[in-house]
Amino acid sequence: MRFELIAYFGMLSAALIAYIVILCSIPRRRKKIFSQAGECVMPLKVPSSKKWVWIAVLAFILILVVPLRNFGWFINVVLLGTALFAAELAAREASGVGKAGIYENMLISGTSSVLWSEVYSLPTLAYENDPETTQVDFKTLRIIMQNGTEQLIVFESEEERAKAVEEILRLAPKLKPAD
Repeated sequence: MRFELIAYFGMLSAALIAYIVILCSIPRRRKKIFSQAGECVMPLKVPSSKKWVWIAVLAFILILVVPLRNFGWFINVVLLGTALFAAELAAREASGVGKAGIYENMLISGTSSVLWSEVYSLPTLAYENDPETTQVDFKTLRIIMQNGTEQLIVFESEEERAKAVEEILRLAPKLKPAD
């Protein structure tokens, strides 16, 4: 029983420490992102959201709820993992909040910060103007990264996306689709 209690509070303490480390990393993340970004070429109209604050607060509350109930080990691990995942998402959102835009070396929008050198392709550009293609959302841009992951960037309007794509292709001409 004593070992279980020590392990339980150890797990809770580790989650709280990880939570604090994640949130304290926000200034370092911002500094790293903006040291790589270069000058802002085109700001994007992403609503300045403070939802990351609410996510961080709810993650903290979730960590505090775990010791109030005996959910069992597996459920406790899942709840604490969920809280830490939420804190990570909040930290990513906070790292670029208020600075969304197309920069000389990267695109920053919401939780995404994409270096041009890490982009493999913009696949929707190759087929979106084809008359046979249907259901293309002209407010989004799909980005395939060098490592195979995919980013989906959502713009405020079709006009903003069109201007952004034009600017992206000017800054990273290698991303132009083959004709």
